[in-house]
Amino acid sequence: MNIETAGSRLKKIRQERGLSLEDVQKKTKVHLNVLRAIEGDSISNLSPIYLKGFIKIYCSYLGLECKDFIGQPPAAAQKPALNATVGRPIGARAEKKVSFIKDASLKLGGAIKPYVNVKKIIIWAAAVLLLMFSVTHLFKFISAHSRKSRLEKTKISMPVSSPRPVISVAPITQPKVNKEIASGFTLGIYARSKSWITAKVDGKVVFRGVLARGRNESWQAREKAELSLGDAGAVELQVNDQRFANLGRHGESLKNVLINKDGLKISR
Repeated sequence: MNIETAGSRLKKIRQERGLSLEDVQKKTKVHLNVLRAIEGDSISNLSPIYLKGFIKIYCSYLGLECKDFIGQPPAAAQKPALNATVGRPIGARAEKKVSFIKDASLKLGGAIKPYVNVKKIIIWAAAVLLLMFSVTHLFKFISAHSRKSRLEKTKISMPVSSPRPVISVAPITQPKVNKEIASGFTLGIYARSKSWITAKVDGKVVFRGVLARGRNESWQAREKAELSLGDAGAVELQVNDQRFANLGRHGESLKNVLINKDGLKISR
């Protein structure tokens, strides 16, 4: 078939399939002016070898056999002219270049979609992590606030200006604490001024350090509590609802204060 009449057929087939020249150009990457020239059978200054290469690309895009449009050349003509300097077919390099451009464009188009999908996945993952981070910190804030509220409820109210009953502490044994202590009791300690304190409840150390002025601590004991006080006159104790305000003189240290079901004992 004459190459000059192939363009008209290609144009007819393209139009029957509802495709525009711009659609063909986007897929084949062949310049729009070249496509127009092929369909108009108006290429006169282009090498036949280049022209055949473009028609092959066009036919491949439409799913057509290119031999039906450019024909089979005679045996003598099938051997391409060789470049005198390098010994390679003159048109082979051009066809290889066009094929490379086509393959590269198709691969690029296929590679973009996975990249877009990965980008979406990364965005969603970041959003989920941010949500989890926010929920975790909100939960921690609520827990801390709840603990603070519970501590405030159990805080021992001991205003300094209010009168307090003073219970004399005997060298050996005080009167017994209420009977409820036999089944467990709450021990509270309040600092009128700062003092070093070590508190052990049921054999376990629950506090060791300086209790600042105006601060208080409380613990729940099953059997006994043991205290060591750096300044006996700086602190007050409360066992359930019974208060012990005068444990010793200011500056006096007590190392063996025992509270159990038998009462409060101070060994000096």
